[in-house]
Amino acid sequence: MTSIKFITAFLLIGFSSCSQNSVNHKVDPAAVELNNKAMKLVQFTDNPDSLRKAISLLDRATSIDSNYFLGHYNKLTFYNQLREFDKAIATINKLIQLKPSAHDLYLTGGLLCEKIGDTISSQKYFQKSLTICNSVLDTMSSKNQDYEMLVSNKAVNLVMLGDTAKANEILEKLYNSQSDEERKKMTSSLMHKTKQELLERLMNN
Repeated sequence: MTSIKFITAFLLIGFSSCSQNSVNHKVDPAAVELNNKAMKLVQFTDNPDSLRKAISLLDRATSIDSNYFLGHYNKLTFYNQLREFDKAIATINKLIQLKPSAHDLYLTGGLLCEKIGDTISSQKYFQKSLTICNSVLDTMSSKNQDYEMLVSNKAVNLVMLGDTAKANEILEKLYNSQSDEERKKMTSSLMHKTKQELLERLMNN
């Protein structure tokens, strides 16, 4: 899917939540058309009016089909670009409603709460994300294509929850197991970071 300058964490996550729509949900074609029109405005992300126009189109799309995951997700990216974090959090909660087992959505929710200084709520999101990561990793092979993404997100959650030592231990083990230089570079960029440094690294706007 197309993305704008959103949360770098979503690159780390691999857009796992966006890889498919809700199971057995057929999206209304009219909603898809409106979403496509909104995403044509991605090239004008430096223009707040264009961002708001895109959100207006996506509001119409999700009004037609309230379960249209991609429509809500794209709306989230535009709200973040506008730094309207309260609305972004409301949108992430809708996305979680649609995909309650998506660890990356809880991680994103936690990061957004941190941006508005709501550390109490952020901890709940991070803990839920960590719980899901642990549950999936317990039975996942290290050869699985999602393994590195899940391990990295587990480490991010641990840092945000205050356990930096354990997070660095996990990241160092992952780093030493990687052969691809680009992947090693990404893992290295998360290592030995304070909570604030990691937040700035992941929410680079």
